[in-house]
Amino acid sequence: MSSEANSKSRKLSDEKMPTETEIKEFFSAFEKHEHKRFLEKYNYDITKDVPLEGRYEWISLKP
Repeated sequence: MSSEANSKSRKLSDEKMPTETEIKEFFSAFEKHEHKRFLEKYNYDITKDVPLEGRYEWISLKP
């Protein structure tokens, strides 16, 4: 591969690569969506690791 072609290839990949902020925003939005979906489906807060009032009754099991 010539130096010129290699340089063009790097420029294209740099242009397509999202910034760190964009990546964090993307995954943050996804995590918020999944948290809400799980909370509504199972009435359990996975962030705080606590059951919530709702359609399921959660009990603690001790090994």
